[in-house]
Amino acid sequence: MAVPRGKRSTKTTKEAATNDSDNGGGGGVGVVLPPPTPTSTTKSAIAVLAHADIFAAIESSVITPRPLLDLFYPLPPPSRHHRARDYDVDDSLYDDEHELEHDDGGGNDDNVGAAGRTTTNRRRDAILEVVRDAGFNRARSRRLFGGMMTAISRIVDGGDYLPPTVDAREIDNDDVDDAMDAADDDDGMVEAEESVRFLGCCASLVEAYLRGVLSRQKKQQRATTSSSSQMQQQQQQKKIDVVDEAFEVAGTLHDLLFPLQQGRQGSSCASSFKSRWSRYASRTQSAIFSMCETWWYGNFVDRERMVTQLVPLLLVRSLDVDAKRDDVRRLCAVRTAIDLLDFDDESISSLKIHLLRTVGHPLFLRCPEGRRFVGHLFLVDASFVTEVHGAVKAQIPGAKKSVLEAYAEIYYGAWKASTEMITNDGDRRDNRVHGGEEEEDGERGNGVLTAAANAMGEIQSSIEENALQDLMYHAMHASSPATAKSARAVLDRFHVNKKAHDVESMLHRTYGPLLWRGLSSANARVRTRACAVLADTFPLRDPRAGDESTEAVVDRSVGALVKSMKDEVPCVRVAGSAATARILGCFWAMIPIAHIRTLLNHIVAIHASDASSPAVRAAAVDAVAILLENNMTHAVLRPLLPSIGNLIHDKSDKVRLAVVNMLLLVKKIRGMKYYHVVPANHLLARLADEGHGRNDPRGPVARALSDLLSNSFFPTGSKTTMTDIVNRTIRLLTDSPKAAVVFYRNASSQLSVHSISKLIAALTKCLCYFVIEEKKKSHENVNGMLLAIPEVESIQCKGGPLSMAMMATIAEGVSILWESIDAKLRESGNERAHESLVGVFSGKVLTEVYFHFVAKFYDIEPGSNEFDDCSRVVVATLNCAGKLEEGRCERLRAGIIDELRKTSDSSTKQSVNADLSPNIALLCQWGMMEDVVQCLASSIRQHFEGNASEPKNSFATRMSMDFSQRKERSDGANVKNLPTLSIEVCLGILGHVLKGSHPASASLRASILMSETAFVAISSALLTSKSAAERMIKAGIASNEDLRLLRHLGVSLECYGRFLIHESSMKGDLPVKLTPALKSLLKWVTVTVVPSLVKLVDQDNTLMNLDVSGIMCVGSPISAQDAAGLLDDLPFMDEGRYFNVLEDKSKSLSSLVAVICCASSVIRIFAEWLLIRSVGDSFVTEQMTKICKLLECSDKTVRNALLPLIFHTAIICLEIDGDSTLFERILISMKTVDSSQMEEDIVSHYMSVVLAQRDEHLLKAAMSAIARVTHTILLDAEEIEDTSMIKTPFIEKVGAFMGKVIEHVLSEKRSSLLLAQCIFNKNKAGALREWLFEELNERSPKTEALNEILRRWALEISSKDAIHAPHDDKENSNINQNSLLN
Repeated sequence: MAVPRGKRSTKTTKEAATNDSDNGGGGGVGVVLPPPTPTSTTKSAIAVLAHADIFAAIESSVITPRPLLDLFYPLPPPSRHHRARDYDVDDSLYDDEHELEHDDGGGNDDNVGAAGRTTTNRRRDAILEVVRDAGFNRARSRRLFGGMMTAISRIVDGGDYLPPTVDAREIDNDDVDDAMDAADDDDGMVEAEESVRFLGCCASLVEAYLRGVLSRQKKQQRATTSSSSQMQQQQQQKKIDVVDEAFEVAGTLHDLLFPLQQGRQGSSCASSFKSRWSRYASRTQSAIFSMCETWWYGNFVDRERMVTQLVPLLLVRSLDVDAKRDDVRRLCAVRTAIDLLDFDDESISSLKIHLLRTVGHPLFLRCPEGRRFVGHLFLVDASFVTEVHGAVKAQIPGAKKSVLEAYAEIYYGAWKASTEMITNDGDRRDNRVHGGEEEEDGERGNGVLTAAANAMGEIQSSIEENALQDLMYHAMHASSPATAKSARAVLDRFHVNKKAHDVESMLHRTYGPLLWRGLSSANARVRTRACAVLADTFPLRDPRAGDESTEAVVDRSVGALVKSMKDEVPCVRVAGSAATARILGCFWAMIPIAHIRTLLNHIVAIHASDASSPAVRAAAVDAVAILLENNMTHAVLRPLLPSIGNLIHDKSDKVRLAVVNMLLLVKKIRGMKYYHVVPANHLLARLADEGHGRNDPRGPVARALSDLLSNSFFPTGSKTTMTDIVNRTIRLLTDSPKAAVVFYRNASSQLSVHSISKLIAALTKCLCYFVIEEKKKSHENVNGMLLAIPEVESIQCKGGPLSMAMMATIAEGVSILWESIDAKLRESGNERAHESLVGVFSGKVLTEVYFHFVAKFYDIEPGSNEFDDCSRVVVATLNCAGKLEEGRCERLRAGIIDELRKTSDSSTKQSVNADLSPNIALLCQWGMMEDVVQCLASSIRQHFEGNASEPKNSFATRMSMDFSQRKERSDGANVKNLPTLSIEVCLGILGHVLKGSHPASASLRASILMSETAFVAISSALLTSKSAAERMIKAGIASNEDLRLLRHLGVSLECYGRFLIHESSMKGDLPVKLTPALKSLLKWVTVTVVPSLVKLVDQDNTLMNLDVSGIMCVGSPISAQDAAGLLDDLPFMDEGRYFNVLEDKSKSLSSLVAVICCASSVIRIFAEWLLIRSVGDSFVTEQMTKICKLLECSDKTVRNALLPLIFHTAIICLEIDGDSTLFERILISMKTVDSSQMEEDIVSHYMSVVLAQRDEHLLKAAMSAIARVTHTILLDAEEIEDTSMIKTPFIEKVGAFMGKVIEHVLSEKRSSLLLAQCIFNKNKAGALREWLFEELNERSPKTEALNEILRRWALEISSKDAIHAPHDDKENSNINQNSLLN
């Protein structure tokens, strides 16, 4: 529809045509098209296109839109059936890629089609160029758009551009397809397509006209270069006029945007036509969008009229799922149109919702245009700032770092833009005052600028008060630490630019009311965050104030820092140290010396020695490291660093890591040496200690120390030779072998693969050199070694006197270094390093080293240091051999098999204590897995079964037959090469395999568990020990043959159980499931073992004089993990011996000892299973409570053997699940037992473990169990009604064992308080409550909370006495109350 435009006069089409003819519009100026390319074979090449052709097409389109479409896209007239499809050439009008579909129906080749597309594009460009040309004057424009308006009015009034609808509900199901096909052929559908395409052509012509006007306007501006800049600015701000007819056309097309959008979404016509029409309508919308955008960019008159539908549709398109960056860019380009909206009007609520959706849309946050658009939303209206900020604030919690950075840019850009707008408006007002304008126009212009400045001032105030200050508040006061951190990240852009005067002034205005109150808040978290904000904003001052104000701000800030570093809460002290370091590091020259001395004293002298919190000590070290980044601080800090360096041995790894990181920073500072801060011997001692105990040899501290020392032990440079590196390495191995092991474990993270491989080769040659020297001293033949290492003299080794420890450390260093780069050697690019290593170790090198140290092994006394060092060399040699193919090591496999045979045949101490698991692991790596498994299984079976026949249909028998039927290997190494091993050797091998003592042992363990055949063979062989135990239990008194079996029953059952746990954990189920085999093992103990032991003890107390001190409790409790490979590096056996269940210290062994041995092994297994599972299990708890029956027997030997294990299991149940059932059952079982000194020691140890629990919930559960057991004991005592018990002290009433437990509880503050809380709300008439409160009042250390409970209890006693006692006894009652309170 035509839109009236105030006083503008609208001329008819006829008048426009008359004016055009007067100006020569008939012939006019034409545009000559370039000739077609030589390869073009098209027949529609056009040389000249005149204005008359465009006018004729437009005026002819009043009846039908076909003439204009034919002008744009001349094609042979298509048939009626193909008209719609042939008009697909119109895609070039809307498609950025200008791809056309051409169908001439005659099979033209690709060249013809390309030529047709090129000619069509050129014709369209020629038409638009005619309209853009300067010769297309005002009269011609009025004629063109006047005729166009007539055609558009006909289309719009008749609704021809919308598709016809087909109501499928009125047609039978069988006729739906026919109806849709008929609809496709309907003239109305073709007319709708042509009409909507015609509208798109009109929009393109209007846009071309606007661009022509803009081009002429720019030429005029360039022509007036002599005019002043103020006049040029006025001309640029002046709106450009257009002909009325063009405005009417543009307005009508703009008003069609919503109907086209609704038609695309709501059309119910046939699917094929709907798809075509929807595509054309979308492209027509794009053409109208482009026209409206050009109208807006060009600052044409009434441009506000062209965005009322443009902005909402661009907004909806940008928020669509399929939106692209171009959609956001187009919306951002017209973002100033949003300023025209009245945000107080309720009618735009839907539009406001869509605008707020852009705040959290990922596409808007990713691209700069989107962030610019969101930032502009803060500037449209003061009332809208709060809503936009609320939408942003809802996205901040949990947002990613990139999103927070985007919001930081949005807030900073919005605030900065508002500041610049206010400044520019002020400058324009000043220009108007000094520009000499007419008085009336100047006053009116200044009034407009003043109003705009006021509005922008309100917006800026709203941004600061409602948005930025709210973020600042949440940065300190948010309940969630993540929210506070995110809010501070959004404000970080302001903190970084705080040196700008406008930003500094804003920070002073907004942070001022919040920061100083936050530093004095009662909430420790608020104080902590306020310290960080103080460091971000320091100095928080008004830049317009003088120096005195700045000095006052500095004094106030330093006072706040000192107060925070003296805070009672450790986290506040940590934040105070960090804030102090940041402020001093940036403003060292600005802060007075007295303040610097005060602040450094708190960091270096007080915080660095804070014994209450390792976090405070670590923060002090980090603060010093921050200060070292400023060169001005070095002179002051240099003498203070050694005192900080002493923290290298701190018990907290966090503090140690902070010290090492500081040393790494000192290492980079010129003129300072890190070994002046911490001496080299301390660094080596620290590195060695990182590989022991609970420290991780590959942890962050060990890695950082290795990085610090890498240049010392592996120098780099052109003048460094391998001899220098080797000598430094040998010196490290000699002076601190433990530190060397840790250093080499982390070498791969510091050195290149090539460098490490060269070091491995050099160390191997040094080891061979030492072996040769040792052989020469003993007059042995060294020809084999010289042939193996011909270049051994090329490296001068200065290792000092030969020692077994040094050679063992060299061998271990080689093995560790190779292990650290083993994975990298297989990567591409490291082939040469791998080949060089293989070349060094191939041949007889490893074989000669292995035989030399194996021979020495049998000449050394077991248990000595040399014996262990010799074993270390053998293990390291075999680990290196495992990384090579079997053929590379000559005669090594035969030597290993001979060693196994020799060990089995010998009964010397060396043979018993030999660790053969690396030998077995190497054989498995070389393809003898099946042979090794059968050897171990058959050896174990032979020991426990003897001549007992095995069922032929068992799985083990079938497996053995399967192995025996396999073909012999090509080198003749079949199962017959492996000897039958003794039970000590077999269990020793399995012990190291389960423990994972060496990398090869852990690898073998994984191989056995992954092979079902191997696992079943080993586990079934170990399970024969259960049958042997049953035979011994039935025999009553052990025979000589049974005595031989008894030594290994416990360790075999333990190996069996551990294999089952490993197998269960390998499945990856969390929590680890209790397999049927484990259930059967535990049930066997409770059903068979426990009744047998009780029966034997009742019949004859044969254990009175029996020494079974070898049946110990768990020596090293295993800590549970969360992953599937839970037992990789966990200890299996006690250090120094292979069998950790039974030590044969008595010759008077009986079947009772076998029962104790089996029970203790199984208890130990399930204690570790519970730790690994980390969740309680009702079946295990139930069976364990049945085992507690053994604690009730009168024989102290049984109790001494089993009580530690059961107590340990009960504590595990308490820790992982808060289950006190087993703990309570132990106390009940021991209630009538006269405890021995050993049992009292056991109680003391495990009660200290219980009372040391940090979790108050667990400790409460334990106290409740103790109260219940005590109550049960007292009830039993009342039933006996022994008059002698009336005056007995409470501790004696509950029995010796329970009395010891209660004494431990009453000796601790926490446990006493929890016990008091537990019994306070119990039955107030019970005797237990009264007695326990009396004991608490007499024995427990008093705290304020405990005194309060005792006071309330005393008041209860006094009130009860006042009710029941005579009036004359009130005075005595008060006396008793005072004594209780005291």
